[in-house]
Amino acid sequence: MFFPTARLSFTYSMDLINHADCLPFHGQKEYQQLSVFYEQKRRIVWCMLHPTPRPCFTVELLIDLNQAIADVQASGLPVDFWVTGSTTPQIFNLGGDLAAFVKHIRAKNKEPMINYARACVEAVYLHSTGFGLGAISIAMVEGAALGGGLEAALAHNYILAQQDVKLGFPEIAFNLYPGMGAYSYTARKTSPAFAEKLISTGESHTAEWLATQGFVDRTFEPGTAFKSTRSFIDELRPKLNGTRGLLRMRQRVAPVSREELLEITDGWAEAAFNLQEHELAYMERLVLMQNKRLRRTV
Repeated sequence: MFFPTARLSFTYSMDLINHADCLPFHGQKEYQQLSVFYEQKRRIVWCMLHPTPRPCFTVELLIDLNQAIADVQASGLPVDFWVTGSTTPQIFNLGGDLAAFVKHIRAKNKEPMINYARACVEAVYLHSTGFGLGAISIAMVEGAALGGGLEAALAHNYILAQQDVKLGFPEIAFNLYPGMGAYSYTARKTSPAFAEKLISTGESHTAEWLATQGFVDRTFEPGTAFKSTRSFIDELRPKLNGTRGLLRMRQRVAPVSREELLEITDGWAEAAFNLQEHELAYMERLVLMQNKRLRRTV
């Protein structure tokens, strides 16, 4: 569960939270594709993603993520903030596991796709509703967040992003759309028109520009992610009760329900099986590009 004598060992950015008050956390078994830390003083859970073989939402990452949430819920630790980041340089998350999608679509095997989509929705919904702990969720985006990676960030109550990173929903390029919360959360946060423009064009934009549209809540300079996130949290701390009430009111006035997300994602899974061979081949080329991009960053 919680190891009070352990220290952090990450070499990428993690040295910024490597101090005696921030300690590793896990449940009955260690997570393979993410690492969780608990900062006692600020009551923060830091959830750092490191999926393999690519920085996308693998099945294994989803299993770890939903297990980590359950473990934190069961631990009894007081959690005021949950911060999600990434240890992959220049990449937050590149979205769905396209290689697995292609495999299942060619095999006409719908069940794994539906199960995958529903696991995504469960994680998304819990992040947006505080995990049943009253936690305020923050996406700390230091690198590119595309497709499902951006949906994951959107599910958080706040998005803090490095000024120059690119964010977008590129799925339309292979004749699909993001189906795990992109429209629901973007429409609530900005407007339906803005959501449709982002999704239908597939264009990526800098976090700095998206902040002017109300899509990103705050930007920070390169190399300042943890410092900026802590500063943001420290600003909220004196207003914690009021902020929690504000977020409950937001969910009341413009709710995104689990049922809405499930209905949309089931439709997404069905639509995926309408893709043609040339569109699947395009997805495979994107996987190759992701692999090359990862090799350049590590």
